[in-house]
Amino acid sequence: MSKTMANWEKKLKIRHGEPIECLGLTFYPVKMARYEEFLEVKNAWTLRLTTLPAKYMVMPFLSALWALEYDSIKQTKKAVGFFERIIHFLYLTLRLEYNKEGLAKSVRCLREDPRQLSHIVLIQKGKEIEITPQEFAAYIRPLVAEQNGLEIPDESFNPELVQAEKDYAELHKAPLDYNTDSLIASVAYLSHLDESVIDDWTVLQFERRYKAIDRDKSFTLYRQAELSGMVKFPKGNPCPSWCYDKIAQSHALRSIAEVSKNVQAIGDLNAAISGAQRQPTTTSK
Repeated sequence: MSKTMANWEKKLKIRHGEPIECLGLTFYPVKMARYEEFLEVKNAWTLRLTTLPAKYMVMPFLSALWALEYDSIKQTKKAVGFFERIIHFLYLTLRLEYNKEGLAKSVRCLREDPRQLSHIVLIQKGKEIEITPQEFAAYIRPLVAEQNGLEIPDESFNPELVQAEKDYAELHKAPLDYNTDSLIASVAYLSHLDESVIDDWTVLQFERRYKAIDRDKSFTLYRQAELSGMVKFPKGNPCPSWCYDKIAQSHALRSIAEVSKNVQAIGDLNAAISGAQRQPTTTSK
């Protein structure tokens, strides 16, 4: 991405799935044909530094992950794997074939202290480009995240509250057989497309279509329940629009009493939806 590229121009390129130049490299959105590979490496890109020991939190993102790997190998003879996944993801977005040798070729450390990362080296179209940890954090990490529908975590959030939010969500999630084939087939079915067509989509296009379908279904069900008059939402309809997401509110600070009310509301909602499906929809008086 050129430092002079307007924000609207960048967003237009991302929406159209077009490559973007940044620091002498050309970054491409990942296609759905590489979706399983993408899923294996994306968690390293969105890692929250505040979940790591304090000595790593003060470093730039790339430097922290390299130091973490170096310390782990020195102490346990085993790699954590985050840094390698970052390099693998970079190769994926640069449309380069990755292998284990690519990691060794990419890393440059300080000779007097190999625990400190100097820069990484990437070769694309015959050009050798050096990227410092600061450049990676300022330009590459946010660009690749935006191209592929990932969210860079806000490091100012308390990691314990973030984990509490995840635990709360897990408590209310039914066990499912998660697999990419079912996910792709479902999105293709509801998009009236053959599954093979989706292979040429970018991951960002796929994720946006999936979220749009989920939002539309949630809006329809909640709206039906609301219009039936059998359920009232004290804080408003949880899914008020089929076009836009509702701004998320943290569950981590909710009281036990409020959580209990939510559990009861879920039961009321299920009953309302069942009732709405058995009778014509009418506006409550």
